[in-house]
Amino acid sequence: MKRNILLSGCFLLLLFVIICCQRNTRDKKTAGNKIELSVERLETDIFSADPARSDSLADYLIQHYGSFFELYTSQITNIGSIHHPFFYQSFKAFITDYHNYQIYSRVREVFPDLNKLSQDINQAFSRYHYFFTERPIPGIITFISGFNYSVVSDSGVLGIGLDNYLGPDEPLYTQTGIYNYLRVNMHPLKIPSDCMRLWAETEFPDENSMKNLLNAIIYEGKVMYFVKQMLPGEPDSLIWGFTAPQMKFCINNEKQMWTYLIEYKLLFTTDRFVINKFIREGPFTKDFSSESPARAAVWIGYRIVEKYMNKNKSLLLSDLMKENDYQMILSASGYNP
Repeated sequence: MKRNILLSGCFLLLLFVIICCQRNTRDKKTAGNKIELSVERLETDIFSADPARSDSLADYLIQHYGSFFELYTSQITNIGSIHHPFFYQSFKAFITDYHNYQIYSRVREVFPDLNKLSQDINQAFSRYHYFFTERPIPGIITFISGFNYSVVSDSGVLGIGLDNYLGPDEPLYTQTGIYNYLRVNMHPLKIPSDCMRLWAETEFPDENSMKNLLNAIIYEGKVMYFVKQMLPGEPDSLIWGFTAPQMKFCINNEKQMWTYLIEYKLLFTTDRFVINKFIREGPFTKDFSSESPARAAVWIGYRIVEKYMNKNKSLLLSDLMKENDYQMILSASGYNP
């Protein structure tokens, strides 16, 4: 009897060692894929220069930042295309505008350096490189946009609008009239999840994701599943941008929300207005009550994807991100809240 107990104990100890070794091996592989992304501060290059030399500064930025600077001037800030005959005048007006410099000053106060941000972004993209070895890693450029853009991607570059992450209580947000439901997520800790969400949408687009509501919520759920895999240490409330009560609402009302979509025959609606109502930002999801968060239906999509991956252990994350048969994902998940 004692011998059996001893053998059982030895077996459990051996099993524990094997599991730990496997886990450590995987960690070492991840660590072996560690990358170091360079982060360039476009806002510093612009606003720390002498405005009297704005023309030569513009020429330098055009050469150094390439197509991203064209995106920055023509779309992000509406300065105008670098090819426009009045570009240099518009650029000088932009960098000498008091409001823009005020925003830049606040960014420098909140982000005197980017050490923490760089560390978080590097960790996330090191994991990305582990799961998607053959895919490119973006360069990182920070900027200010006058609160127009949080994150953008273009030609292998991920741009971060630091002025959209100054903190919910930022006085400039109040003065500008930014809605409270948006301000709650405009803080530095939200940057990594916003970056990885946009990168997933950039690298794994699907033109059929808006074909109907089911496609939309599962595609968006797939994106959020990706974000969680890239940022495994971050809490759900931070990744989703939900308050604690909103997170609790989703957990407690998952069945009711799913039933609502079925009973009202909404899953296969092709109405873009209806689809956007369930997957876009807002104060709440009107159909699910004012206590729900916006994008609550995306949380259901995520739960479907999570069930799908849990039931199909052999699938890799890369397999999931390539799979665009959303009806199949739903069926294979066995989802039934």
